[in-house]
Amino acid sequence: MRRLLTIGINTIQGYANPAFNFLIVVFGVKIFGKDDWASLINVMIWVFFLSFIFGWGNRDYLLRTYSKNPGNMYRAFFSNLFSRSLLLPFSGIFFLFFPVEIAIWSVILICLLFLYNSLNTLVIYHQKFGAQLVAEILGFGIIFGSIFYLETFELETFLQVYCIATLLKFIVLSAQLQYWKEPISATISLQEFKLGLPFFILGLSGWLISKTDIYMVDLYLKPSQLAEYQLLITAFLMLQALAAYITIPFTKHVYRVSDEVVQKIKYKLYLVSLPLTILGGFTIWLIMEYFVKLGFSYEYYIVGSSIALPCYFYTLNVMELMKNHQERIIIYISFFAFFISVSMIVLLIEIYEIFGVLLSVSITQWLVLLVYKLQRKFG
Repeated sequence: MRRLLTIGINTIQGYANPAFNFLIVVFGVKIFGKDDWASLINVMIWVFFLSFIFGWGNRDYLLRTYSKNPGNMYRAFFSNLFSRSLLLPFSGIFFLFFPVEIAIWSVILICLLFLYNSLNTLVIYHQKFGAQLVAEILGFGIIFGSIFYLETFELETFLQVYCIATLLKFIVLSAQLQYWKEPISATISLQEFKLGLPFFILGLSGWLISKTDIYMVDLYLKPSQLAEYQLLITAFLMLQALAAYITIPFTKHVYRVSDEVVQKIKYKLYLVSLPLTILGGFTIWLIMEYFVKLGFSYEYYIVGSSIALPCYFYTLNVMELMKNHQERIIIYISFFAFFISVSMIVLLIEIYEIFGVLLSVSITQWLVLLVYKLQRKFG
């Protein structure tokens, strides 16, 4: 019962972040318009990209380190944190592409996200999903409330709001984890980058699959279409991510239990996949067409829902490969999917625009599922 409660809280917490982002985009677009809100999206996608780079695969690398040597957990945490901080000066690249005021607040936001995201390994290991949920609700409340409080859209102002929200999230979560009470013993070393590199490459390969589409929409289509696509893909990625959030509490256990137990977990995930996807797709259609009024036909929502479904069937295959130190296979599959996705988007985006991008992402996801299952069967 306690494990089910933990899974439930973690699922809500993990689901809350994309759900909150979705609501922010929905009301941001509705109140300030697609073009204005697209200017914020244009900055934020690069903020999140650098935040991902500076993470350097720390989550999976540290979770494996914690499971092998729990007594040395905080030394590993601080050593990794301080070593990765050497990357932060590279965020100055924003000054080359954005006005000075926008670049300054973007860099501050990247630094705050760096600190907040670094706590994620401690949250997972100590199962503090409820504390993280409280932090996410607080951050969401500040940003969401600002959308209704501010009368006009100013890009710099909203970046400041995101900075305040992220800082408060970090303070709240830090107060719950109380990691500062542990002896701060750390070594700043380039070895951390070497050890984290396989996990970073692994994460990069996944990022290329899940994020490339939004950057190509930013490149090829109009700002208003960027906002529309952000709405759609955020909603459908919520469905996709739900599979991962359901399995996160089992992360440290998958490394320890037998293949038979993992197989039982797979079957349970398979059973909930179709009902969740159908219900989620229908809900997205209702919100987008009767509240946001995007004016897209039902084909968009069928294809969008089909993006989410395959993930439920291959998430644990990915974890099994990581358990057996076969990350290289995941990387090969991910880069294969990246090139397929980019090729299809380039072919379809100018003709079919947003629908072409959704179709490309969907086909890529089903190909990824096929490859993982073939690899599992034939090794």
